[in-house]
Amino acid sequence: MGTEPFWAARIEGRCIVYSHPEDQDGTRVWTRYAKNLKRETWAGALEGQPFELRAWPDQSCSDGMSDKRYPLAVELKVRGELRRGCAKAL
Repeated sequence: MGTEPFWAARIEGRCIVYSHPEDQDGTRVWTRYAKNLKRETWAGALEGQPFELRAWPDQSCSDGMSDKRYPLAVELKVRGELRRGCAKAL
């Protein structure tokens, strides 16, 4: 999840459910999964544009609003924007 702009990505196998304030139910994006060293990547397309989520271990990741710590850092490339956030396994 990330803040400003607020967004979330829930991973369900190779599928990612991407949500944001204008799409609170989320949109399913089918992806290809790859792992190299410590970084995991899910890559696909959303509305014909590249969609890529990357995650890696980072115990100091914080959402910047609550000062809560998360075990993973993430980057999301969507609609030509690069968004950063934090994650945890459920």
